Amino acid sequence: MSAPTITTLGEFLQAGQAEYKIFDIGRCLTELSQDDFAAIEHQQRPYPYPIARQAQLAILFQHKQHDQQPFIWFLQFPLDERGLLNLAARNQYLEYVVNALGHEITGEMTEEQQKQLQQNPYLLTPNEHQRAALHARVQRQLKLSPSIHFETAEAYLKHPKADIDWQQIGLQGLHDCAARLEQLPELSEAIATHFSTYPKAVRQPLAVALEQQSITPRLRDSLLEHVKSDDALLCTDSLRALASVAAHPRVQKSVNETIPDANTDQLVVVAARLWPVLNNEHSLLSYLDAIASLDNALFDALFQDIIALPDIRPLLLSILAQQKQSDAVGEALNRLKQQTRSA
Repeated sequence: MSAPTITTLGEFLQAGQAEYKIFDIGRCLTELSQDDFAAIEHQQRPYPYPIARQAQLAILFQHKQHDQQPFIWFLQFPLDERGLLNLAARNQYLEYVVNALGHEITGEMTEEQQKQLQQNPYLLTPNEHQRAALHARVQRQLKLSPSIHFETAEAYLKHPKADIDWQQIGLQGLHDCAARLEQLPELSEAIATHFSTYPKAVRQPLAVALEQQSITPRLRDSLLEHVKSDDALLCTDSLRALASVAAHPRVQKSVNETIPDANTDQLVVVAARLWPVLNNEHSLLSYLDAIASLDNALFDALFQDIIALPDIRPLLLSILAQQKQSDAVGEALNRLKQQTRSA
């Protein structure tokens, strides 16, 4: 009896007797279920979190029967104009892997096999925040200890005026703290209390760490107060840190109130991290008006970013079809169309 034909990454991992998890790491660290990923691989649904018309993925896997450290593949695949996975790219990657490893994907690799895998164009080099966020999430999920940087970061975040040099805090420590807030209510309370007074060099990477993980209601409410701040940087950091609760009604109300007077960085954060706020006509029209006041390159980039999001695209196309947008937005879109045609 012949072996079943393998046509998808999911089938390949299953054939290799692997337990696996799949994460989007392009926008916010989000775990994709195996069923959802199978639907994406069969082009039954668009990729939910596109960034620059790419799917950026981390695939974590280990053998079902062997006690071993998980392997991680960081991958990037192009998407088509509908947001569907480019199957030719996926198939080419599968071909690279099968040629290099066969079906023994969880065994020790030779130097030659490693070299073969490194030569494919679909490998993604994650930035330090993407890598730190994934490591923190996985360590928590597997009930493993956090990194050696955790205790220093936790001590500082709890007592920022204590005799701890904030410059000694490791980035991984901040991500470890962010990933464990629901298990550490005292730490969550401390961050809620001190967020606005942390040095910017601590607060900004902390905000990036928080946007990747779930936050507590107490911290959410504190951040919502800071969104109203006259300090633009504090407002921006607070918006980022609210990413995991973007669907909450109070967060949506606060972000909507912020959009008309938001600066460029804040409007970028809304598109990149808080896009669920835009999933109604009033909010989306307000956002389009706000980005129409930016320079042409920024308008073009942000418009193309939000129209690629499957959650936003149908509503946005409906608004444009019914010509509900303002004159300023209409002029910006006409310029973008002409620019695209002449390119």
